[in-house]
Amino acid sequence: MKAPVEKGSATSLERKRRSKKEAEPPPDEPSIDFGPLTSHFPYYLRRLQKDFKTHFSSSVGDLNVQARDVGALFAIGLNPGLTPSQLAPAISLDAAQVTSMLNEFTLKGWIVRRVSSADGRSRTLHLTTAGKNLLAKLQPMIGEIDQKFVEGILTTEEEGQLIGLLAKLLAGRRELAQK
Repeated sequence: MKAPVEKGSATSLERKRRSKKEAEPPPDEPSIDFGPLTSHFPYYLRRLQKDFKTHFSSSVGDLNVQARDVGALFAIGLNPGLTPSQLAPAISLDAAQVTSMLNEFTLKGWIVRRVSSADGRSRTLHLTTAGKNLLAKLQPMIGEIDQKFVEGILTTEEEGQLIGLLAKLLAGRRELAQK
């Protein structure tokens, strides 16, 4: 159990946010020219991903989970018995990244690896009670976190269009890769 934070004392996340804001140039400084990059979507995807990570971390508070973890945790929770080799392409990570992530999940007590009944050399992934409790807390938060990220910027319709276009692009890229 964490020690209570005294009123007036800043959490490490708040201190990080403050120091990050202090490191940003003042708004009156001239902007940097990125030339043709501003008409290419990867430029925006990378920057939005960074902004979303920060937003996500502040939204989940003390749950000690990162945005990158959520897809893997839901995949494991909704598909008990999944193997690491099945998980890797499903969440677009390579084997080494998945192994590192699963080791972290194991240390946090969120998952267990069991010997596969189909292949004794393989391991299957299962959420622990702590992992299930974490997902139960995250489930209602996910939509709200997304909504607050776009609030005042995109309409509900625009958000749906953006998600639809990104899903279409991902599916199309995966289809091309299989040819």
